[in-house]
Amino acid sequence: MDKILELRTRRAGIIDQMDALLASVPDGDDMTAEQVTAFDALKAQDDKVATELTRLEDLERRRAAAARTPEPLPGSTAPVAGTTPAKPAEKGLTFGRMVRTIAAAGGNHYVAQQMAEANGDSGLFANQNMSTGTAGGFLVPEDVSTEVIELLRPVSVVTAMGPRIVPMPNGNMTTNRRVSGANFGYGGEQEDAPATGYEYGQVKLSAKKLSGIIPVSNDLLRSSSTAVDRMIRDDAVEDAAQIQDRHFLRGAGTEYKPKGFRYQHLGTPFEATHILTMTASPDVQKVDNDLGAMELALGNNNIVYTGAHWIMSPRSAMFLTNLRDGNSNKVYPEMGENMLRKKPVHITTEIPDNLGGGGIASEIMLVHPAHVMVGEHMGIEIAMSTEAAYKDASGTMQAAFSRDETLMRMIMQHDIGLRHLAALSIMTGVTWGTAG
Repeated sequence: MDKILELRTRRAGIIDQMDALLASVPDGDDMTAEQVTAFDALKAQDDKVATELTRLEDLERRRAAAARTPEPLPGSTAPVAGTTPAKPAEKGLTFGRMVRTIAAAGGNHYVAQQMAEANGDSGLFANQNMSTGTAGGFLVPEDVSTEVIELLRPVSVVTAMGPRIVPMPNGNMTTNRRVSGANFGYGGEQEDAPATGYEYGQVKLSAKKLSGIIPVSNDLLRSSSTAVDRMIRDDAVEDAAQIQDRHFLRGAGTEYKPKGFRYQHLGTPFEATHILTMTASPDVQKVDNDLGAMELALGNNNIVYTGAHWIMSPRSAMFLTNLRDGNSNKVYPEMGENMLRKKPVHITTEIPDNLGGGGIASEIMLVHPAHVMVGEHMGIEIAMSTEAAYKDASGTMQAAFSRDETLMRMIMQHDIGLRHLAALSIMTGVTWGTAG
């Protein structure tokens, strides 16, 4: 089931965040209160996902146990005794199998194709575009690339909201950006349609190259296993989603990097009305007012804010989850279901908690995904190397050859923009959940 795969992928990401948090605590030291809160929030997310995953997996087992060979319809051919209909192939496994085969072939595409045919997998590279991309990379077949991108979308916070996905065949796209007003009006039979102040700017998208290097143990690659294919696929999806969110949310934007939500308003009239600041000395009423002000920024520009989505850090989410009124009642009980004021909440560590002069501030975003445009160019390009070097999480250079690893470089090209700038509001200086 696609839902099961999505939950497994989500859970793996949560556990990775928990591991990273524990790894950030020096040996012999205790976690800070802030780290404990963040860890507990991640644990609560994992418990929720695990419960739902267990429920769906149990249902899947029950379906399998209850399955019966259906009676053939009149005129149809009965299935061969002892056979069952083939299950739909799990999405993305072809990608993992392709990577594993190319790695075994030392990065040689022709040898990989021969190996696949020798192993009875002649169709593996049947639709492959053998033209090289950059530095020996090659384009993954469109159908395989599409599967991986479809798996990436629910893992990435931004694409999980359901923005408008638009193709960019030539790597660029320019379209009108709605600024204000509407071009509808009433008039007589022979009168021109009234001009009602509908103004346009432009949103220009150009393909930005997202690349990443994923080290894979050669011990794993030597194993012909669906589990290994799944691991390769999941690592690629999770790593790409994290970096994509980092830039889609808060990327400053350059010729080569997307301009994220945080910087879309700068230099426009919406900078003054849609970039808000948390009210000092927050209490229950001030918190509620601040959230309402973010909604009002959209509503005042005819954006149906009921369809918007919240994006925040785990710390801000935990604060709102635990916020209580004077009678010890939770102010936002729906936060337990990742909802706030009847709108979905997306939680990500790509919204930092160390902003501001004191290094303790965060941000909260409210965006209507119908006005978000994600342009996609090309598909996925991969290249393999057993000799290249890479930097690990600590910044230390590691040699793939000495570590008996194969490096997979994965490249995607895309960009993001807002067709209506008013569809996004941001609250800065958020210190909820801190002593500040």
